[in-house]
Amino acid sequence: MKIKSNNFNSPSFPKETKIKPHHTSRFAFNFSFLTKESKYNLDSRGNTIDNRVRLKLLERIYQLSQEDIVRILGLNKKQGLEKIPEEKVRLRIHSDFKSSNRYKECEDDYWVFRLGNLGRIIGKKNSNIFYVMSIDASFDQYDHGS
Repeated sequence: MKIKSNNFNSPSFPKETKIKPHHTSRFAFNFSFLTKESKYNLDSRGNTIDNRVRLKLLERIYQLSQEDIVRILGLNKKQGLEKIPEEKVRLRIHSDFKSSNRYKECEDDYWVFRLGNLGRIIGKKNSNIFYVMSIDASFDQYDHGS
């Protein structure tokens, strides 16, 4: 038996309807809420973040910006990101980060990427935004495994 579909009308959309593209496949890095502690930020008064660390940070951000987030999250912790429970990290969160409600919008726990043997970058992640919270060049903000 055949079913006639003469009465079927497909939906129509107004000609002006445009779908705006939303690019979330790559990370965007935000330094607005870097800790105020000079030992863990880019403040020139600190003595743990030298030019080698700064250059490596720039290189890593460039590398991590070139790949899709899904691919980066699939890499091992030496090349990609590592998730660390918040209670295992010793970090004073920037007060403006919490008061702006960005803290509540982020995923639980911290995310870390490595600067080789020069340090670790600790941050919070909200979709494609990676908020850089701290630069741990002294390796003392959490217990570092292999």
